[in-house]
Amino acid sequence: MGINCSAPLFHDGMVFASSAYGAGGGLVKLSKDADGSVKAEEVYATTEMQTHHGGMILLDGYLYGASGGNEGGALVCLDFQTGKVLWDQRESAGRRAKGSLALADGRLYYRMEDGTVVLIEPSPQQYIERGRFEQPDRRRPPAWAHPVVANGKLYIRDQDVLFCYGIKAR
Repeated sequence: MGINCSAPLFHDGMVFASSAYGAGGGLVKLSKDADGSVKAEEVYATTEMQTHHGGMILLDGYLYGASGGNEGGALVCLDFQTGKVLWDQRESAGRRAKGSLALADGRLYYRMEDGTVVLIEPSPQQYIERGRFEQPDRRRPPAWAHPVVANGKLYIRDQDVLFCYGIKAR
């Protein structure tokens, strides 16, 4: 469908970009030729990371992303260098809940489009969920705004409301 909502990630001379609707993603290595022009060489392509709108986080060589399009989605962890899937968290056997992702204080905040908010410990070995809650006062689905963490507070926007949760350790 030619839609690419997520920002690409740049790290160490490489760019990873992804789109949903069956497109998938891929990593390219950038290099300068002698004449100053930039060359992009494909490292790998994958359909395992199909970021619709939820963004991706690169942490310690691992790519975490909310993968999936209109069919739903799931949180996925890939090895950034190789594209190998390390884990793929499915919410159910039916429609999977895609979402938006943020990183703060060493934790991933995954806000699913149905309003569920999940706290995840980043780990390439396995999916480690540390907590979850259902957003109150759901106006109308879907909820696509990214979670934001600032000054010990988690902000969740949904249509015409904004929620603020104190998350600072006591």
